[in-house]
Amino acid sequence: MLTPNGIDEGEYVTIGGIQQFLYHRGENRDHPVLLFLHGGPGSPMLPFAQDFQFPWEDKVTVVHWEQRNSGKTFFANDPQKVTPTTTIEQALQDTYEVVSYLQKKYNQERILLLGHSWGSILGSLFTIQYPQMVQAYIGVGQVVNMFENERIGYEKALECSRQVKNQKDISTLQALSPYPERHFSDAMVKKLMKLRKLQGKYKLAMQPSLQLVMSVLCSPFYSLKDIKYMLMSDVLEIKQRAILEFLFKSYDLNMVTSDYQVPVFYIHGEDDWQTPYSLARTYFDQLKAPMKQFYSIPNAGHATMLDQKELFNEALFDIIDQIKH
Repeated sequence: MLTPNGIDEGEYVTIGGIQQFLYHRGENRDHPVLLFLHGGPGSPMLPFAQDFQFPWEDKVTVVHWEQRNSGKTFFANDPQKVTPTTTIEQALQDTYEVVSYLQKKYNQERILLLGHSWGSILGSLFTIQYPQMVQAYIGVGQVVNMFENERIGYEKALECSRQVKNQKDISTLQALSPYPERHFSDAMVKKLMKLRKLQGKYKLAMQPSLQLVMSVLCSPFYSLKDIKYMLMSDVLEIKQRAILEFLFKSYDLNMVTSDYQVPVFYIHGEDDWQTPYSLARTYFDQLKAPMKQFYSIPNAGHATMLDQKELFNEALFDIIDQIKH
C-alpha cells in the first residue's frame, strides 16, 4: 500500500494450535476490518482477489483467512494431523481466535464478517454465537439448508437438461437419484462432483474456466507452490469430510434461529442455483435484526462478486455506509 496508514501483508498466525495464513490489504488501518470467510469448505478466494477486491480497499481493510486444511494453511501444517481436527466445532473456534486476533491487531471492538457459500454457514453460526464481536454480517451465496440446497439444485439441472433434450445429461442426472442423501459417503461425494460439473455446464454453479485458471496463474497473492493446492482432487472427499457430513446430516439455519443481535445483509445472485436464491430470500424475509437488507444481483450466479462486480460493489459500499452511521 502506498498510503502511510495502509497495510499489505501476509502472515502466519497460531490459530487453533496450528499455523494459519492471513492476508491483510487496505488503504487505512483505521477503516472497518472485513474478514472474508471463504467457501468450499476448502476453497480460498485469495487467488482471485485481484479480480474483485481492489475497490473495496478504499473503504475497509480486507482480511483473507485461509482456513484449516485450505490453501497456504494446508502447506504450513501436516495434513494427516490436521484432517481429524477439521470439524464444524473447530472451524467456529478458529473463527473466534481469528476475530479476537484482528480485534487486537487493529484495536477494533467489532469486526465486519463477509461469508461466501460455506463461509456463510460459518459466518452465520459465529454471528449468532458471538454477536458482541461482530459489527455486521454479510452473507453472499447464503446457505440456509444444505440438504434443500442440493435437492433444489439437482431438480433445476434436470429441468435444464430436459429443456434442451440432452438425453445423455438426463440419464447421468437420473442415475444420481436418490440425490441428495442424508448419509454422507464416498458415493455421495462422487454424486456431488458429477452434479456440480453438469450444473456448471448449464451455468447453474461455479465451474473452472479458462478465465479463472488464468486468474490464479497471474495472482499476485499465490506462488506456483500455492497453486498446487488448487489442483488437489481430494479436498472434499478427505480433508473436509467431517464438515460435509455435518452439513448434509444436520445443518439448517431455520432450526438454529432467525433472531440476530447485529445488522444482517445478504447479497445474492438471482441466477445462483448452487445456493438457491429462493431459500436465502425466504429465510431472510422472516429473520429479525437491528438492521437488515437483501440485495438482489441480476445476471449473477454463485460467484456474485466476480459475475457482476459493479453491482456487487454498489451493494457492499451501501452496507459499509449504513453501518458507519
